[in-house]
Amino acid sequence: MATRKSSSVTDDERTPEGLIIQEDKNFTKSYFSRRRILKNLILLGFAFMLDTTPIIGLARLQSSLHRVDGLGVIASSVLYGCLVLSSMFMPKLLISGVGLKWTMVMCYVGYILWIPANGYAMWATMIPASIIVGLCSAPLWASQLSYVTVVAGQYSKLSRESHDVVVTRFMGIFFMFFQFGNCLLVCFLFVCLV
Repeated sequence: MATRKSSSVTDDERTPEGLIIQEDKNFTKSYFSRRRILKNLILLGFAFMLDTTPIIGLARLQSSLHRVDGLGVIASSVLYGCLVLSSMFMPKLLISGVGLKWTMVMCYVGYILWIPANGYAMWATMIPASIIVGLCSAPLWASQLSYVTVVAGQYSKLSRESHDVVVTRFMGIFFMFFQFGNCLLVCFLFVCLV
């Protein structure tokens, strides 16, 4: 069966097996089944949980961990200031330039760099790392939520369910992992303090 090229994520064609064939710059020619879409959603949520849980924990402790010359407070201020600037410009530039998946990969790497910078906290490591994390935050969130919306749309076509229902369900699954990571973090901090 021949496929047609499309520039939109929503243009697709069905195979006799009910799988979706799709081509565009964010996804190469792929055969998505419902099982594979759910697997990708769960893996994305789990990866997001593993990546953001230590970042959130370190962000909450910045002023306590790095008191010398106010490094923790200033590093947090730089991070959130760069996040504001990043929110205005970076998501569209990165996602349109490299696509959803590569934006996530690049931003995960930026997040991961912040963890060792906190292990060797000084002005020369914390400020650049805070700038990187601030610039990576908005594209990471935008690309992940866009990806979840895209795969929810694909799943709704395969399962013949309402698009809105599937998007809501998929967002709930994705944010379940995020909140589970926060719960683990709070329990860990409680145990350490008691």
